[in-house]
Order: sequence, then C-alpha cells, then structure tokens
Amino acid sequence: MPVQISAHISDETKKLFEDFSAKSGQKKGFIIEQAILHYINAHQELPSDIFIPPSITVTKEVFEDTILAEKEPTQALKKLMNGN
Repeated sequence: MPVQISAHISDETKKLFEDFSAKSGQKKGFIIEQAILHYINAHQELPSDIFIPPSITVTKEVFEDTILAEKEPTQALKKLMNGN
C-alpha cells in the first residue's frame, strides 16, 4: 500500500517540478519515487566525492580569481571540448 510523504521545497523547485510533470505527462508521485530511488541508488553505488552539489558558494576572492579571470583555455581543454 502506498504511503504519503511530505517535504518542504522552494517555490522555484515546485514550479520546475509541476512544469516537468505537465510537459512529460508523468504523475507527480511517479517522478518523486523515481527521483528518490535514483538518488539513494547513486549514493549507495558511487563514491561520495563524485557528487557535485546543484549550487556552490565561493568567496569573493575565489570568484574574482577563477570566474572573472581572463584565462586562455589549455590545449587539453580545447581538445576535450572539440571531442578529440
């Protein structure tokens, strides 16, 4: 017998979820159950250091040094991005 769960999510996540459900034609309960199973299975099978959070917070210094820095891509990065 199915059980009901409750969780607090942001308004933005709720909108994304509802839009996805409507566009895909999948019921919300199915999406939630698949997402939970996928999340748990991934964390059981993969090393924890492989997961990248959906957002990260950096200091102003890190942002300026890495994000805003005008650096040329390396040859290795160019090769990777070209599919070689």
